[in-house]
Amino acid sequence: MTESFQLERVSWSARLESLPLVQEYVENLAQRSGINGKRLIQLSVALEEVVVNIINHAYGQKGRGDILVGFDDQAEAVVVSLSDTGLAFNPLEAAEPDVEMALLDRPIGGLGIMMVKKLMDEVHYERRNNENILFLTLNKNV
Repeated sequence: MTESFQLERVSWSARLESLPLVQEYVENLAQRSGINGKRLIQLSVALEEVVVNIINHAYGQKGRGDILVGFDDQAEAVVVSLSDTGLAFNPLEAAEPDVEMALLDRPIGGLGIMMVKKLMDEVHYERRNNENILFLTLNKNV
């Protein structure tokens, strides 16, 4: 049986150099929670997509900020929260990309969040206290 734990949010600078640190932090906690193999890879890929989007887009012209990462080990799932205090943006409201359209004709964007939604069992967004918070839920028993 795995131990259940919920941690305070940990903060990293929203810079590409932080990506491997965030991934290592979350992957270690996920493994402690019983997530392994293909499910761990799914979490890592989704995490990379969201973190890179925060790094590239959240803070716009106002410069750099932080990425806050939370991890909640629940009985049936793990929930990773990724937060920033950047521009308000709900990625779940973005239009789905037309994957039938020719690659060169397709506008940039949208494929990443589509992939995140397919890899995770649940994705939820909230705007709370001037923070964008994206919750990634991965069920343990799949």
